[in-house]
Amino acid sequence: MVEVLRHTGIRIEELTELSHHSLIQYQLPETGKLVPLLQIAPSKTDAERLLVISPELADDLSQIVLRIRAGRHDVPRVVSYDKNERVFNAPMPLLFQWHRRLENW
Repeated sequence: MVEVLRHTGIRIEELTELSHHSLIQYQLPETGKLVPLLQIAPSKTDAERLLVISPELADDLSQIVLRIRAGRHDVPRVVSYDKNERVFNAPMPLLFQWHRRLENW
């Protein structure tokens, strides 16, 4: 978490909402080169952002994905709780999950 925060400068609320779908690629039309991007969901500013992923951040994010996959082919979907709106969100493949009792959060 610390490395992702350091490389991106995003807020903790935005960090907890990062999902596997936040990692996207853009292909440059001139060269065909793929550019990895991190999509940040709107929060305080109500504006969606795209950040270019540096090689160091790409390494950190790949380690996170490997850890949560734990030998599976997909990222498990987990239910998250929104403290501000006091509701449970639908299951999503969040990057930052933890085990609590017998459930994933």
